[in-house]
Amino acid sequence: MGREAIDLVPYARDAALLMGANVRQARINRRWTAAELGAHAGCSRYTVSAIEQGSPSVAFGNVLNVCAALGVSLFVPDRVELSRLARAQAEVVRLMPDRVMPREVPSDAF
Repeated sequence: MGREAIDLVPYARDAALLMGANVRQARINRRWTAAELGAHAGCSRYTVSAIEQGSPSVAFGNVLNVCAALGVSLFVPDRVELSRLARAQAEVVRLMPDRVMPREVPSDAF
């Protein structure tokens, strides 16, 4: 029994295809085979191929490792800025309540 197919909404599908095209272009620009990129990123050439095809079933960690190995920018072009933004967002999340309160408070009037 294999993995369950993941249906992507159009926006997410386009994003996966764009990410795959960016990965393929960066890999070819470096003159790396899929196997060489896989060795740098700690995954198989089949995983690299799936990422390049925009497959939604690839583990997110593998996508991040492949992009990092190639230097493909995910959010911002500068690693220092990415680190700063990650810390700032973690601080915002830390200050948020632990759980979401219901929008309407149930009435206790009987």
